[in-house]
Amino acid sequence: MRYRLAVEDMEADHWVAWTLDLPACFSSARTEADAVARAPERIAEYYAWLCAHETTLPVLSGPFEAEVVETFRSFASSEDPDYLVNAFFEDDRRVLGYWDIEVALRLLRWTRQDLLRMVEPVPQDRLRQPIAGEVRGSIAGILRHVAGAENWYFGHLDLGLSRAQLPADPFEMLRDVRAHTRAQLMQLVGDGQITKRRDELWSARKVLRRTLWHERDHTQHIARLLARR
Repeated sequence: MRYRLAVEDMEADHWVAWTLDLPACFSSARTEADAVARAPERIAEYYAWLCAHETTLPVLSGPFEAEVVETFRSFASSEDPDYLVNAFFEDDRRVLGYWDIEVALRLLRWTRQDLLRMVEPVPQDRLRQPIAGEVRGSIAGILRHVAGAENWYFGHLDLGLSRAQLPADPFEMLRDVRAHTRAQLMQLVGDGQITKRRDELWSARKVLRRTLWHERDHTQHIARLLARR
């Protein structure tokens, strides 16, 4: 089976190859070539992940092939030089249908289950303990970042919560933002709007693509931190 990839350099030494036809499936690496080369393995892992959450799904073992159909190189915003403009792919123009949202709701439930299953047993003092070199300071800081980024993505479609509505506790913030996300998703069926903020384009499909990726990416990030410590 062959899958379409869209590739971008999200930041320095961080390339992501998005599997366009498999929401929440991506490959990351320091170089473009490595991100693309790892894509077939990540696709196989993705199908295994789906089956781990839904045992009635058929098991697909490949072989899987991937073909790059679009490449985007990030650039500094003309309005804010400190802001790096990330990809808006041609595929992001496709409006979301009813079944796109149904699939997204299921995937969002599974990504959140993975995250909470990992962090809920961890003592609060360990969650809040500073981690040397961690940009968000601690695991609790990463959890707040996951919730805040999800809300920020939806804010580009004017569907986010206000800052005053966001709780300080990371678990409450995750809960409230996700509840709001789920409530807003059906509004995105057939929504063809494309917005532009600081030179970056956003659509409903891009917001959903980034939301699903971000939680899975940081769940893996936290898993590495917990294993290391």
